[in-house]
Amino acid sequence: MKSCDMVIVVPVDKHTGNDEVLRLQAWGEVSELLRPGLGKLYRQFNPSGSAWERKYPRPFGVVLGWQEPEVFRELLKAGEEAQHEAVVFHLEAMLRKADLGSAQKIGDTQVYSAVVDGSDPELLAHGVWHILMQKGTPVPDCGIYYAALHRASATEEEQREVIDHADEYAACMVVLSQGVKESA
Repeated sequence: MKSCDMVIVVPVDKHTGNDEVLRLQAWGEVSELLRPGLGKLYRQFNPSGSAWERKYPRPFGVVLGWQEPEVFRELLKAGEEAQHEAVVFHLEAMLRKADLGSAQKIGDTQVYSAVVDGSDPELLAHGVWHILMQKGTPVPDCGIYYAALHRASATEEEQREVIDHADEYAACMVVLSQGVKESA
């Protein structure tokens, strides 16, 4: 069974209550966000006390930005790095599999087209991953997802806004399990 770490950034500025209640509300938002992909994109999802081999044991895997701004920023950075690696991985895999022999020049730009018709399952899977990322779907190895933006990617300005207002957000560490559970 393969699993992927993800950090989901959720706004908590409208929530009220003590730390435990805020964490529970943040995890509730994450659960609602991930539920549509359950059984389709991943087998299960759980809160996690670690992300990318860094341990942050917190209730429900939630780091409150106002409470731990350094850990919050560390998680965002790790999520962005993981996302960059995933984008490179899926793009390189697509380029290896795609037949880019049909090029045409449009203005000063060289354009290559590729047919993704399902005849190559690996090419299809990598192509679908990119499409889902663009649609704003939290896919298993997207690294980070900004719930308030409804997408995995954020501009530098949007990232800066989240970091500058860490007190309004929580970073939720999640592990997504894929495939069929292997018996011991």
